Amino acid sequence: MALRYNTQATSGNLSTLVAGSTVGGAAVNLGDNTRTKVKDLSALVSVTAATATLTVSVKWQVSNDATVWVDLANGTNNAASVVFTTGTSSIVTKAIPAPSAVFGWRFARIALVTGVVTGAVGDLYALGYCDRSTRSLDG
Repeated sequence: MALRYNTQATSGNLSTLVAGSTVGGAAVNLGDNTRTKVKDLSALVSVTAATATLTVSVKWQVSNDATVWVDLANGTNNAASVVFTTGTSSIVTKAIPAPSAVFGWRFARIALVTGVVTGAVGDLYALGYCDRSTRSLDG
């Protein structure tokens, strides 16, 4: 099994994204019903929220076709996501573990949700994945 760090990295800015917009990371192929490709999945998330009062939350999403995404609930009581960062202009970087429920699906991804105000060019993000993999995450 290979240890993989910051794979499938994506980055960008939250410019023109209104409150409630979702920015999805790359889709991770978790395997099919006969072979698991990925285990111990986490996301490496860095966000700079420079716009005053902007909030950014993080959520996991799952799919069986990598086109229609379903939000994973935060526990059985469906609690709301906690804000990851606010408009402070400092970089917040954290590893976000994937809940075990993602492994019941073919694909998973980390996603950001903007809140309160519209994002600007200085609101930056970088998303990647870390895992122990038996095969390539591609495909």
